[in-house]
Amino acid sequence: MNQKATPEQMEEMSYLMALSEHEELVKVLLFKAYQTPKTEVDIDPGKSEAILQAIYQVAPVSKKSVKLSSIKPFLPQASVAAAVLFCLTIGILFFTPKREELPQTAIQHKHPIVSGGNKAMLILADGSKVVLDDKHTGKVASQGSVLITKTANGQLTYSHAASAVPADGDNIIETPRGGQYQVTLPDGTEVWLNAASRLKYPVAFKAGERRVELQGEAYFEVAKNKKLPFRVVSNGQTVEVLGTHFNINSYKEEGLQRTTLLEGSVRVLVLKNMVLLKPGQQAEVSKNESIAITEANTEAAIAWKNGYFRFDHEGIESIMSKISRWYDVSVEFKGKITEEKFSGTSSRAKNINQVLEMLEETNAVHFKIEGRRILVMK
Repeated sequence: MNQKATPEQMEEMSYLMALSEHEELVKVLLFKAYQTPKTEVDIDPGKSEAILQAIYQVAPVSKKSVKLSSIKPFLPQASVAAAVLFCLTIGILFFTPKREELPQTAIQHKHPIVSGGNKAMLILADGSKVVLDDKHTGKVASQGSVLITKTANGQLTYSHAASAVPADGDNIIETPRGGQYQVTLPDGTEVWLNAASRLKYPVAFKAGERRVELQGEAYFEVAKNKKLPFRVVSNGQTVEVLGTHFNINSYKEEGLQRTTLLEGSVRVLVLKNMVLLKPGQQAEVSKNESIAITEANTEAAIAWKNGYFRFDHEGIESIMSKISRWYDVSVEFKGKITEEKFSGTSSRAKNINQVLEMLEETNAVHFKIEGRRILVMK
């Protein structure tokens, strides 16, 4: 409130306050921060609109700006009180005023489309398939000396069984649209797979290297092993590490492959081109196989892994691509596509209606749900 927070402190605060479990704390904080002697509001989940009205009284915010709650396009900011603008921008207002003149066809749906969840298919070395979301906790399969287990929190793990028979062959784990999954590889590397992704890896890593193949998106926390470099191959790109934390987005339809480094260092190789990334950097590989290094918003890059959407000055086509994969819906744009850029956060646990409603609050875009098809209109 006194505008003395560092950028790092603001980033940390925005992350903490965007988490759904902090909703009630956020309401209390906002009320206490902007309460005036003329306003007395009982902190109650049903009084969210009254709390917002308390904010109106102390900040010269236009009606249109105030309606930009959890997600908003970038707009001129000079007339907005800094603290209130901060709250609106990072998406910590979990309550909104009543909307006016929005299309009634947009979000009304008898059966809301719910969010994705832990869903995946495991394809064993012999070609047999195991639907992981149907499996109970415990043993899933064994291959030679390797035992595959599903933990209580739904994670797939590999460990050496008592058998001395050597393990061989590859396993594949695939997540559908609307699915995600976490797996601990035989070397202890942890991998989180986003929706519509595929990871191929050996049942047991051989001497010389640890090599996996990725389609889609995954976050890696690689177990350190100086003798065995870890390599991720995706669409002609190879990311090589010894032990580090990084995210790879390699969906073909995105047009770019993005490797974002959070900890350690990685080498990104495409044909004869090679770059070395430092923490906080992102390598973008284009269709012409050139590599560009940019400063990364690491929180945005791994927001999906932490259970929420985070949009950082992002176009509606990119946003709807992410929504389409997570909710397993098709998207169709009707008429001219808005050129507005959006920033904000939203929990991936919300049903699609709630996410679309927050986007509609900007008045920059509107939606209509037809079965599992989403029409996007300006």
